[in-house]
Amino acid sequence: MDQDDYNLTDPTFFAHGDTDAIWRRLRRDDPVHWTQGRLRHGFWSVTRYEDVKSVYLRDNKTFLSQAWGASIPPAPEFEDPETNEFLRLFQAGAQLATMDGEPHAILRRAFSDKFALPSVAKLEAMVRGVVESILDDVLPRGECDFAVDVAGRLPVAVIADMMGMPQERWDEMYLWNNMLASPEDPEFSIGNPFDTLQKGLSSINGFCLDLARDRRRNPRDDLMSVIAQAEINGERLNDDQLAFNGLMFFAAGHETTRNTLAAGLWELTKHPEEMLRLRELRHDAQALKIATEEFVRWTSPLTHVLRTAAEDTEIGGRKIAAGDWVVLWNLSANRDERAFEDPYRFDVQRMPNAHLGFAVGKHFCLGAHLARLEIRILLEYLLEHMQDVRLTAEPQIAASNLFCGIKHMPIAFTPARRATTH
Repeated sequence: MDQDDYNLTDPTFFAHGDTDAIWRRLRRDDPVHWTQGRLRHGFWSVTRYEDVKSVYLRDNKTFLSQAWGASIPPAPEFEDPETNEFLRLFQAGAQLATMDGEPHAILRRAFSDKFALPSVAKLEAMVRGVVESILDDVLPRGECDFAVDVAGRLPVAVIADMMGMPQERWDEMYLWNNMLASPEDPEFSIGNPFDTLQKGLSSINGFCLDLARDRRRNPRDDLMSVIAQAEINGERLNDDQLAFNGLMFFAAGHETTRNTLAAGLWELTKHPEEMLRLRELRHDAQALKIATEEFVRWTSPLTHVLRTAAEDTEIGGRKIAAGDWVVLWNLSANRDERAFEDPYRFDVQRMPNAHLGFAVGKHFCLGAHLARLEIRILLEYLLEHMQDVRLTAEPQIAASNLFCGIKHMPIAFTPARRATTH
């Protein structure tokens, strides 16, 4: 077995290995590469920007999400829909992110108002309040675990509030989601990866289903009520769809934003000249928006997505057979020398920056506007109140080949007064 192929299917490699070395080789020598790793299924690894984008633009037609879900299984035991509840739910069309065709379009429209730019803009005051509360806790201490205490707390608080989740359950949901996202990571394990993932899944699904049922009886102005009242062709969502869409919004609403924030700050600590450059622009909203896009490009918080070919086709001159798995490596596409000038330079004012961190096409990230708002506002406050931030230990990376996850990132800074402005 080729070692690179094995590494691409080994979540633990992504916690300590050099993935960039693999991407460089593949983009140069074999950009649409047949990968036969530690899974029973082989797949095509698509690594160049233009090829990845071309597949995204053929979503819901030439390439499908529902057939096998939107990510490669973390291990061979996850490949059987008879035993893997996650895979069963994907194939049943229980979640927006992995639906195909008309049902996907209908359900996306039902959810889109909450995440449209005018709706998200109205959340700015709430997000600022959450950021100030978080920083009020950590600034006087002069140190914290940024990944947990700041980058983790912000998006969890925002999405959980939008969904109407009781605050006393947020910590449980955060733990369960870590079990889902990194089932092979020892920190979140309850014995073995399969049991860990299934426990995280059943726990979040059970919680979301109970909440959705309550909202059918007692609707409110929150996202769970939208899920509870949504219909596809005149029929309300079934229990699987209620639970699994609730899980989707919670997981997507915090996992990628948390990782982008942590990885972005990490890069700023490595490049003090970029930190200084950005600090001088901290009151310029447009400059912070540009920096936010570079955070997303650099991190590529969702390292890949999986698609299944619906018909015989081609990608980058390679023949793809109907039924083949196709893996779009966003992390590689966003570092492609053909698409970005000096792609391995972290440039907080990079323009243009047409990255694929939020995908493109029919499955473009529904929460992109919300993620951008959270990143921009937190960045503004960090530049104002943590002017000498530095790492006190090497960040710990989660064992996941799906999320660029930073579990822990200890930092120190000069203790400061509260961030609250009122």
